[in-house]
Amino acid sequence: MAPDKSFFTAKWEAYLQAFTQADYATLGTQFHYPVSLLLDSPLILKDESSFIETIKFIRENKLQPGYSYSKTDSSQLTILSESTCYLDVTYSRFNANHQRIYQGRGLYFFKKINDTWKIQVNMPIQ
Repeated sequence: MAPDKSFFTAKWEAYLQAFTQADYATLGTQFHYPVSLLLDSPLILKDESSFIETIKFIRENKLQPGYSYSKTDSSQLTILSESTCYLDVTYSRFNANHQRIYQGRGLYFFKKINDTWKIQVNMPIQ
């Protein structure tokens, strides 16, 4: 049976913290590969180095001007099977003056492989 919501929320918060801090090495360890990023144009990234290269480009070139940090607004867990679930997350991005500059939503699909739960699909909802 899958762990409870607090388990996946903690994994999400670790991801969000690493993203906020541009900690690419930590970000790379939080995913099973290949990983799918379902952006405007879906990407399937075969390994950690291609993922880090892509997420670094997104983090440094595609975020709102003045981005400083992100916070979770809400989350909802849906269990699909004993080894698959997703966290439906609404989050906000803020500038250094603590003004919200963006609010988004995404589905983060977790998969259990070799007794380890990691993100395998990241799907923003527009």
